[in-house]
Amino acid sequence: MKQTFVLMILVLIGYIIGLITSMYCFSCFIYLIQVNYLVFRGDYLSLITSILVTNSYIDFFFNFLSLLVIYYLFGSKAGRLEYLIFFFSGIIGNIFSLFLFPPLTASAGASGGIFGILAFYLTIDMLEKGKFDKYGFAILLMVFVFSDILPDVDYFAHVGGILGGVILAFTVSYFNKKKGISYNL
Repeated sequence: MKQTFVLMILVLIGYIIGLITSMYCFSCFIYLIQVNYLVFRGDYLSLITSILVTNSYIDFFFNFLSLLVIYYLFGSKAGRLEYLIFFFSGIIGNIFSLFLFPPLTASAGASGGIFGILAFYLTIDMLEKGKFDKYGFAILLMVFVFSDILPDVDYFAHVGGILGGVILAFTVSYFNKKKGISYNL
């Protein structure tokens, strides 16, 4: 099964869990999403769970659709590495939100990881093939600007996710060059 589709299923499951817990066990929901104050008090697991869990239909819909577009553009070419990119970028995005938003800020959703995947593919193409994908970059920029003008959007998670994807692309490219192989995307 293609990795992007597995991520789409995980995002769907996270949305269902977010809906159920927000309606029937709100205290459970609070510990699944990222509440900065709680993370500073030791709830580190929410840095991971909040990547998937949301109770917002709009957030779920756009994340699900974005993963579908990424699959259409890149077809899960990174293979299993796409999971690492998604979660690493999501965690980096959550850490940005943790330190750059006030303590009582709550955030949830997969957009940091999604921006990371897109940034990874664009950067790895540039590093490995010397090819700058102006259309992919335009999509990244357009989605970034569009999503960040909407209310209640965690733009720090987006920036952190992009940074996470770029870091992993440089890391993969470095090790590939050291081994004398090319990353075939």
